[in-house]
Amino acid sequence: MALKVGISGLRGTVEEDAPGLTPDVVVRYTAAFGAWLRDQAGGGTPLVALGWDGRRSSPMIADLVRGTLLAVGCRVADLGQTLTPTVQFYVSHTPNVDGGVMITASHNPLAWNGLKFLDGNGRFLPLEVWEHLTSLAAGGHVPWASLSRVAAVEKADDEAFAAHQHAVLAAVPADAIRGARLRVALDACNSSAVRWIQVFEHLGCEVVACHTEQHGFFARPPEPLPPHLGTLCRLVQEAHCHVGFAADPDGDRLVLVDERGTPVSEEHTVVLCARERLLRREGPVVVNVVTTHALEEMFPHVPVLRTPVGEMNVVNGVVEAGAVLGGEGSGGIIVPDVHLARDGLAAAALVLSLMAQERLPLSALVAGIPPWRPVKVRLVPQGSSADDLRALFADWQAASPDIHVTPGDVRVEGERASLRLRVDGAVVRLEGRLPDGRAVQGEAPAQEAAPLVARLAEGVTGVDLRDGLKLSGQGVWLSLRPSNTEPILRLMGEIREERSS
Repeated sequence: MALKVGISGLRGTVEEDAPGLTPDVVVRYTAAFGAWLRDQAGGGTPLVALGWDGRRSSPMIADLVRGTLLAVGCRVADLGQTLTPTVQFYVSHTPNVDGGVMITASHNPLAWNGLKFLDGNGRFLPLEVWEHLTSLAAGGHVPWASLSRVAAVEKADDEAFAAHQHAVLAAVPADAIRGARLRVALDACNSSAVRWIQVFEHLGCEVVACHTEQHGFFARPPEPLPPHLGTLCRLVQEAHCHVGFAADPDGDRLVLVDERGTPVSEEHTVVLCARERLLRREGPVVVNVVTTHALEEMFPHVPVLRTPVGEMNVVNGVVEAGAVLGGEGSGGIIVPDVHLARDGLAAAALVLSLMAQERLPLSALVAGIPPWRPVKVRLVPQGSSADDLRALFADWQAASPDIHVTPGDVRVEGERASLRLRVDGAVVRLEGRLPDGRAVQGEAPAQEAAPLVARLAEGVTGVDLRDGLKLSGQGVWLSLRPSNTEPILRLMGEIREERSS
């Protein structure tokens, strides 16, 4: 069992015993959020938008959240089963809506669920607010409203999606897309992305879809990674589609399949969307520190600004820079012309726009992206938690460590803590010492890590400690950081390859 609190919200396994996302945890955190909104509203009656994804536990949790919000003196605009971006759009674009709750664990497996709390701008809560909510939830001192203050629930599902759809259509050259007469395949992950179909049809696309059944289970792993998209690949081939789109359960991520039925790296979604936006205007692009470095090579005259991982961090960067696009290598794209949130539907519209304007098949557009090969490894630490390692990285932010890289070994030595990554054949081994003296270790299969570390050993040219540890070299980079959404460490990197002739 697990429970994780952070900038991506509250997530946990839906099990009988603590410390999972049990009903009492849902009620306590929702009550704390409602109380915080009441304080923000000066003691008034805040209006909260509520939505949920298609996983089996979501309707039950929605009932708990709805009732708890009413009981602490909030009004509820019920959006039903919907998309996280739709809830965010409704909150940010509807007058007098004070916050939102989306029930989803996004890409996590079916045993998980979570609460994404949103402020009045439709954005995720900063860590200091989460600390306040955690304190309220632990203290149990949330004031309940009298029965005379309990409000009725307002239905807003059709209104919310219609407004979101209108904004997506307005952000792209709809007539050009209609003129291209594209055939689209969609993998809706048995959840709310089935609503994408009506937007594609408005854009003149013929749509064939799979995994549209709404039965509470997922026909494939919910993270839309290329290895999980076999059904979509076959559908693209058999239906002779121009493109395949794959969503995660709450619809904030997009991964592609080209017209040949070949899955496209999730890292390439942001590159293609940036290309489409830069056809129309100049301006910076904002991504996180572990998004593909193909962006800098693809757009050498465009400022590519990088932030720590997490939608909230990228959105803040987009606002500060006045960027034309924001994104993360997971396939989460922020289209400021629509709203300041990761939005898989908006990203799909940009891809259709790019194909229509360039009059090229998706495979040709992907072939134009510089070939940076990603390495992504999940490490489960033993003897400590991934969150414990945040203290180690915070230590290094205060005092930079010594770093030594050899072809099979990365050593990082600080005053109070150390880490070592050893590549032993097809296995990566993690060893280290936390600031409190505890040992940490772990290992994972990672055959592709060896050439990455070997290239990095030729010379480290950059060290970034804003989010974990990132080392850069000539045509290579490597990052180690705690996940914001799972109790793991993420070892990530890229190596620049030569194009095959």
